[in-house]
Amino acid sequence: RAPDRVLSVLAELAPMAAVPGVTLREVQRVLSARLLQVARTPAKHRYGAVYVAGVEAARGMTFDVVAVPGLAEKLFPREIREEPFLLDDVRNALDAGLRTNDDRVREERLNLALAVGSAAHRVVLSYPRLDLEKARARVPSFYGLEALRAAEGRLPGFAELAGRAESVVDTRIGWPAPSQPEEAIDAAEYDLALLESALGQDEAQSAGTAAFLLGANPHLARALRFRARRWLRRWTSVDGLVKPSARAADALQAHQLDARSYSATALEHYAACPYRFFLRTIQRLAPREVPGPIDELDPLQRGSLVHKVQFEFFRRLQADGLLPFSMDGLEPAQERLDAVLDRVAKIYHQELRPAIERVWEDGIAGIRADLREWLRRLAADDSGFVPSNFELAFGLGSGRGRDCDSQPHPVSLDCGIQLRGSIDLVERHPDGKVRVTDHKTGKVRLPGTGVFAGGSVLQPVLYSLAAEKLYPEDTVTEGRLVYCTAAGGFDVRSVPLDESVRESAQVLAEAITEALTEEFLPALPRKAACTYCDYRVVCGPYEETRTGRKPIDPAPARRLKQLRARP
Repeated sequence: RAPDRVLSVLAELAPMAAVPGVTLREVQRVLSARLLQVARTPAKHRYGAVYVAGVEAARGMTFDVVAVPGLAEKLFPREIREEPFLLDDVRNALDAGLRTNDDRVREERLNLALAVGSAAHRVVLSYPRLDLEKARARVPSFYGLEALRAAEGRLPGFAELAGRAESVVDTRIGWPAPSQPEEAIDAAEYDLALLESALGQDEAQSAGTAAFLLGANPHLARALRFRARRWLRRWTSVDGLVKPSARAADALQAHQLDARSYSATALEHYAACPYRFFLRTIQRLAPREVPGPIDELDPLQRGSLVHKVQFEFFRRLQADGLLPFSMDGLEPAQERLDAVLDRVAKIYHQELRPAIERVWEDGIAGIRADLREWLRRLAADDSGFVPSNFELAFGLGSGRGRDCDSQPHPVSLDCGIQLRGSIDLVERHPDGKVRVTDHKTGKVRLPGTGVFAGGSVLQPVLYSLAAEKLYPEDTVTEGRLVYCTAAGGFDVRSVPLDESVRESAQVLAEAITEALTEEFLPALPRKAACTYCDYRVVCGPYEETRTGRKPIDPAPARRLKQLRARP
C-alpha cells in the first residue's frame, strides 16, 4: 500500500546490478535488517536538529556533539553468551565463518568507537544509575572506565565513577526529579523539585509555593481541589455518593431493593465498600478489558469451565440413571466426568486460542485432578441427599445451560431483597429435606463457624432463603459452599438455615436499604478491601487511612459497621 520505503531500499542495490552469481539467500541477508526498520529522512534541513539513531545508522557521519547513553552492565555491553545449539569451540573447528563471542565483543567495541569517533567537538557518555524494574543500583560499564582512562590518563574504580555520577545527577526512585529546581530539564521535573522543597518546610514557609499549579491547567486544578477535600474530617460530596443532587437522588430510587433485583455477588460489594457497590452495581462501571494472549486460564475462566463441566456431568448422570451413586459406582461416573471435561475443554480451547499449548494442557490436567478428587468425595458422602437440580436459575431470563425448573423472574425474600442468581446444585433427602450448594474454585473465605462473614460471603444465606420460596412444600435445611479444587482444600462450609441466618439477611437488607434511602454510598472500605479493587485508580491508594479520620456519624455508616461485625 505504501511501497516508497521498500522501493528506496531496493534502489540502493542498483549499483550491484552487474555483480553476477548473487543468490536469493544473500539478497535476504542484505534486505532483512533494512526492511524491518522504519527509517524516514525528514524533509527539512538536517543542520541544527537532533539526530537520534543507532550506531550503525550513523556510520560515516559527523556531529558537533554526540551523546551515547546506556553505558551500564547488561546494556552496553550486553550480556554475551555462547549459542547453546553450537558452542564457540565447534564453530571455530568448522571454520565456516560462524559468529562467536569474540566477534560479538569486537562488533560492540567497534560500535562504541564509531559513536565516539563521529563527534567533532564533544562526546557525552552516560549510564542509568538505577534499575527501576529491580529497584537497585546499576553497575557502570567498563567502557566508561576505559573512556575516563583515555581522557585522564588513569583508570578509576567503579566506586569512584559512581560517586562522580552521583555528584552530578541526583537520581532517586519514586521521585523522578533533581533536588534543586534549577537543575530540571523540563517543566514536570521543575514542578516536582519545587514541590519536594516545599514538603520539607513547615506550613508557614511553604504556603503558596505550589499555587501556580491551580492556574496551570483547569483539569489539574479540579483534581487537586478534589483530592484535598477528601482529606477533610467530615463527609462531603467528593467522598463518593454523599449528598447528591436532587436528580441523582431521584435516579437512585430505581435501585432500591424492592424496585430491582440483585445478585448475591453484587450485594457482597456493599460490605466490602459502599462506593464499589455504587460504581459496579448501580453505575455498572467496569474496568477496561485489555486483550492479551491466553497463556493459562485465569480464575474466572477456570471457574466458568469447572461449573460448566459439573452441570453437564450431573445431567449426563441423570440421563443415564446413575443418580444417586456411591463408591461402588465411582468408576463409571469418573469415565463420564473425563469425557465431559474433554469435550468442554475442547470448546474453551477453540474460543480462547491459548498461546502456549503445554501450559494449557497442564492447566486442564490440574482441573481434571481436582474434579476427580471432588467426585470421590461426593461419592463418599453418606448423608442421604440426592442431586436433583443443577444450575437452578431465577431472575436471569431464559437461556441454555440451566435447569428445566428455572424461572425467569427474581425471588422476593422476606427480608425485602429481590434476588437473582443460579444455584449450582440442589439436593433432596428422602424425608423431604432440601439443601443447596454453591461450588467454589478459589480459596476459603468463610470461617468454619461463620454465617456470611460480615456480608462478604452471601451465597449460602441468600440461596437457602431463595430455595424456601422456590420449594415452599419442602424443608430447606442448609446452604453450603463446596470448594472443589486443591486451592480450597476440598473443604465444605455449611450454614444451617436457622434464625441467625434470617437475622443476618435482615441486617444486610436494612443496611443497604438505609444507605440507598439516605443516599450515602461513600468510599468506606473494609480492611484490605482496596488491595485488589478494580476502582483503586478512581479512589487512590489511601482510602482506609483517609476514611479512618472521619466520624461514623451518619446512620448508614454505623449500620455498615454493625454489618461487618456479624460472623
